Amino acid sequence: MTPPLIPTSVRGALLIVLLWLFSPVTAQADSFRTELVMFELGTCIYCAVWNDAVGRGYHETTLGQRAPLRRVDLRHPRPDDLLHVTGVRMTPTFVLLHGGQEVGRILGYVDSPNFWRQLQALMWQVPARAENTSHAVPARATE
Repeated sequence: MTPPLIPTSVRGALLIVLLWLFSPVTAQADSFRTELVMFELGTCIYCAVWNDAVGRGYHETTLGQRAPLRRVDLRHPRPDDLLHVTGVRMTPTFVLLHGGQEVGRILGYVDSPNFWRQLQALMWQVPARAENTSHAVPARATE
């Protein structure tokens, strides 16, 4: 005995309902995404110094996990989702994005303590809910 077939109109309606139910999840995930975009040049000495002092272990830090690093080489066309980030005139320039919107910038690189202090100050502006946590940035965010 074969199972009864579901009419095409019902299948179409079910598909629409499923798409409607799951599309907010994707939109919501993007609206809570936080990332640190590093605009750099291969010839930038300060970028190289940052890479040695901070970049190698950035992804292992608390802030690095909350705002994953994304590198953009200014010699190449900018990705479509970053076309709205304008005014980058020096390297490195770090732009903290939350939900695709700019939270703030760190211009240049002086040393590791200054970088972490500036990034932590920017992270205070990102809603805690965005990080799926109810607590603020820890006092030692670079651990």
